[in-house]
Amino acid sequence: MIELLTADTPNGKKISIMLEEIGLKYKVTKVNIYKDEQFKPEFLKLNPYGKIPVIIDHEKNLVLIESGAILIYLAKKSKQFLPQENETKIFEWLMFQMGNVGPIFGQHHHFHHFNSGKSEYAEDRFFKNFIF
Repeated sequence: MIELLTADTPNGKKISIMLEEIGLKYKVTKVNIYKDEQFKPEFLKLNPYGKIPVIIDHEKNLVLIESGAILIYLAKKSKQFLPQENETKIFEWLMFQMGNVGPIFGQHHHFHHFNSGKSEYAEDRFFKNFIF
């Protein structure tokens, strides 16, 4: 069984979506990042960076961090969504999402919801000047 330690964020949700799509049995353990639960010692033993998501594959006694690595692992484990003939292009788009789209959306969310009105530069950089 896969255990998913996650929060209600895009990175956390994409793993839940993948687990639903591939049909593997899994259990969700919520991590309240607004109460800094990701910095508790028991969580930091799993991920020293203090970030969600984390999966534990209890069948293989494997702990895995980082959403992209988790998606690749789950695709390979289930033999779904990663056809060998398209693997390179799939990795290209996954890296584009992880290195560009995801971080930009994350910064946009932060500066517009938690820092609104405090930095015109940040708001312009992550909203006005970003092409959706």
